[in-house]
Amino acid sequence: MNVVRISLIMLLLVCGSCKPLGAADELYCKNRLSIMAGENNSITTSSKPEVTRSLNSSFFSFNLEWVDFQQDLWDAKRMEVKPAVVEWLRPFAGAAYRYPGGTGSNHLKWTDTVGDINMRPVRPRVDWLGPIAPYFGFDEYLEFVDKVGGQPWIVLNIYGDYGREIDSAVLSKEAADWARYAAKRAEEGRPKVLRWELGNELDRGRTLWPPGKYTKISDHVSSAVREAIPKATFVAMLQDWPAQKALTTPEYNRQVMTGLAKRVNEYAHHFYYEEARWNSVMNRMELACQSINNAKKSGIRQPTLWITEHARGTPGERGADWKRHWPKTANLEAALITAEAYIAATQFPEIQGLFLHSLGTTHGPWPLFNSTKTQSIHPSAVYWGLRVLRDSMLPNVLVSRTYSRNNEKSIGDHDVRATILTDETFQKYVVWSVNRYGLSTKLSVNIPALAGRNGSTRFTFIADSNKEANNYASSDRVSPQTQVSTLTFNADGIAVIELPPYSVSSLQINLQ
Repeated sequence: MNVVRISLIMLLLVCGSCKPLGAADELYCKNRLSIMAGENNSITTSSKPEVTRSLNSSFFSFNLEWVDFQQDLWDAKRMEVKPAVVEWLRPFAGAAYRYPGGTGSNHLKWTDTVGDINMRPVRPRVDWLGPIAPYFGFDEYLEFVDKVGGQPWIVLNIYGDYGREIDSAVLSKEAADWARYAAKRAEEGRPKVLRWELGNELDRGRTLWPPGKYTKISDHVSSAVREAIPKATFVAMLQDWPAQKALTTPEYNRQVMTGLAKRVNEYAHHFYYEEARWNSVMNRMELACQSINNAKKSGIRQPTLWITEHARGTPGERGADWKRHWPKTANLEAALITAEAYIAATQFPEIQGLFLHSLGTTHGPWPLFNSTKTQSIHPSAVYWGLRVLRDSMLPNVLVSRTYSRNNEKSIGDHDVRATILTDETFQKYVVWSVNRYGLSTKLSVNIPALAGRNGSTRFTFIADSNKEANNYASSDRVSPQTQVSTLTFNADGIAVIELPPYSVSSLQINLQ
């Protein structure tokens, strides 16, 4: 049994009564996701390179939970985002920043976040903290997004107040008012909102909204927003696991798709990888594939998918020992896992962007930055893994197939995943790779169109002999290294590179 078949079986076990993909759908997934077992690690393209999709600047995006961001990255004395954070994020120009982000989006009144910063109301906002005021409000958020060259992404409140649902007519008016305010700020020079997302994870947890309730309220709220901004684009939240006993995950998602088909053709998933053996990057991308196929079967001709939260998950239950697993969400292994997700997603034209969770520091899990006792800030290993990829991104992704061993016995059943990018002229190429094996390994890059060609190369990577390595105590334990050389493709179009142990890497090739 191959890797794809095993992962599909695991998905069925998790989803209960999920229907398996049809033959054509499974082939679609297999061609884009599967890593074929091989004696050697290699990536190959067809004899004539075929572009499968283009990447845009929002492919690398961020989930910004306003409470965590305010606690960690907001300078309360100067009333500004810490300058170091702005500088670290500028290399991700064009990224979307999801605000208010997370479950806090379901009970934040946007009017609380504007006006005199000293007059903003103090209210309960999240379970784990007492009542607070939103000093990092909508205007401050727009200023921050402007400074980093990003794009606003708003999660609309379609639930109500903290601990209390509100009538959808009231929520619709508030959403429309927010849209008008955002449009006015855009006219004044602030960035224009890229997307309006309809709530956050209301299908699970305490709310457990059935799809009919979600679609009815979403339809009311989105209709009101569209009266304010006729060209507003909406994103509906899909289910990621069987949170409701009465429905399987695909059934829930199909009902959301059909219920909002007249207004929405873009959808969001939240993926947290390797909390257990079943939810590998492969498994989660198979769910994305299933959602794409379900959308098409529901009459959505060109569905778009956004992964508006994703990260390496925390193993085990959120109990007394959950805290000791927090470092695993930002160490080198987390960087390998999240990088693999981006590499896998390049093969799906429908997946437009992945939002890393989250913009915070080491007071909790998923820190993008580490803070010291002196309050200085430095990037985590996960940050550097993203930078290795983002700094070398080219606009076009080639259809390719990866072959890999599995010496590491990793959850994803492979050591290496890779993808190949190129520019419009086919004179520049980039190979993104992740090596999850603890030893250096050779990767054969097979691009037949480059047979006999030479190129100057820039090989940038993060690596360490210990996959638990992180930057908590040492700011540069995991940081990029660069090697410059030349590369020759043989008569068959094959060149061999060496991937360091436990590494995220990019090989930039400029043909001579």
